[in-house]
Amino acid sequence: MEQEKFFLYLMYGMVYILMGVFAYGKKEKEVSHIPLVRSLKYLGVFGITHGLSEWLAMVMIIDLYHDQYSYIYLANQVLKAISFAFLMYFGISLLPNKTRFKSVLNKLPISLFTIWLIYIIITLSKHEIAYLIANPKINVFLLRYCMALTGSISSAFALYMNAKLMGEINSPEIEKRYKRLAYIFLVYGLIDGLLLKEMDFFPANLINNSFLAEFSFSIKFVNIAIGIGVIYLLSKVMQTFGWEQKEKLKQLQQQKIIDEERSKLGLEIHDGIIQNIYAASLKLQYVLDNTTQETKTTELLQEIKLDLGDTIKKTREFISKTTLETIPLEDLKDQIERLVKVFNENQTIEFILKARADLSTSRRLSTRKSSQVYYIVQEAINNVVKHSRAKHSEVLLDFKLEYLHIKVIDNGIGISLSDLNSKDKYGIQSMKERAQQIDGLFSIKKLRKGTEVELIVPYEQGNHK
Repeated sequence: MEQEKFFLYLMYGMVYILMGVFAYGKKEKEVSHIPLVRSLKYLGVFGITHGLSEWLAMVMIIDLYHDQYSYIYLANQVLKAISFAFLMYFGISLLPNKTRFKSVLNKLPISLFTIWLIYIIITLSKHEIAYLIANPKINVFLLRYCMALTGSISSAFALYMNAKLMGEINSPEIEKRYKRLAYIFLVYGLIDGLLLKEMDFFPANLINNSFLAEFSFSIKFVNIAIGIGVIYLLSKVMQTFGWEQKEKLKQLQQQKIIDEERSKLGLEIHDGIIQNIYAASLKLQYVLDNTTQETKTTELLQEIKLDLGDTIKKTREFISKTTLETIPLEDLKDQIERLVKVFNENQTIEFILKARADLSTSRRLSTRKSSQVYYIVQEAINNVVKHSRAKHSEVLLDFKLEYLHIKVIDNGIGISLSDLNSKDKYGIQSMKERAQQIDGLFSIKKLRKGTEVELIVPYEQGNHK
């Protein structure tokens, strides 16, 4: 019997360590915009630490180091606590950012681990390790019910939600594999979180008497199968990701050839006429702000500036009617890049554009949304030039899988509370209204040094199908 246990724990630990190494090795995959890939590092740490804890359990079973048994037991419990904390991190990190109380959930793993650690420290300060071994009730409750079960259920729930998202972006095969992963983690949680042998508290005593008595150590075989299943499904998910990315790139290349002719006229007008007119408008604004001429000259310059603004507006309307219904994210990035270049060439504040994205994703924005995003960014940059007294500013673009995230941050004097809440500030109000029109989230806040304008815009449902 002892020999059977030895090999079971040996295989159990080995499978989970292999799972952890496999998952951690995939964390930098080229499709890192996928939430699962970004979260694999947590699953990797879980697998490695959990496997090591099972190997320590194996050492205790065969009584290899009898004199050090107490310390091996303590190390085993610490590794289990760390593994279950990272399992929780894996599940919570997979939840969409818009999930309610996400910021609170992010603190749950470290909070539960801290509670467990405090309990262990207090117990050891009052008693010997032998007391902890002989009275495992609270320790087991915290580790299994609070951490293992919570981590497994959160992982299963998050994977199921991600499966639905993959279904929405036309990845049915990945959707199936996500769901299978979700079921596997749910089963693991029920086994490692609920099925506890030889415990005299509810519900462990009930399960032990009615269910576990029939299975003995065969439960470990189920755990081994779960580990192998996770490795298999992760490998299949990665293969499918790679294949779909190549297919999407081919489709994008073909679509780009078709789209180029259709959008050429609008882009030429935007890049040539609008940018030149806008540059002239900026120069006129600079003259108006610094002129020492008589009132008549100032009024004339104001009229020229208004005429230029009207020309820009009409040209934009023309572009919106003649270009595509949707535009690739790469085109929006290029437009904002050219906008930043125009500002850098015509005034003294340095603007730095930082874009983070895997733009090979098939997500697109409608022309209407793209135009409003562009105008909001333009207005935000314009406000930096007019009011911030900054030396430099950053324009941050983050094309996430579910939404577009933009920030314009400067290091100037910062916006005042009166301006922030004023309804008379046309620029701020227009940005808010534009964001509402495209179902976006807009915010503007004063920093310790400077101002931050933030915009979050969801992609259209189904525009990628």
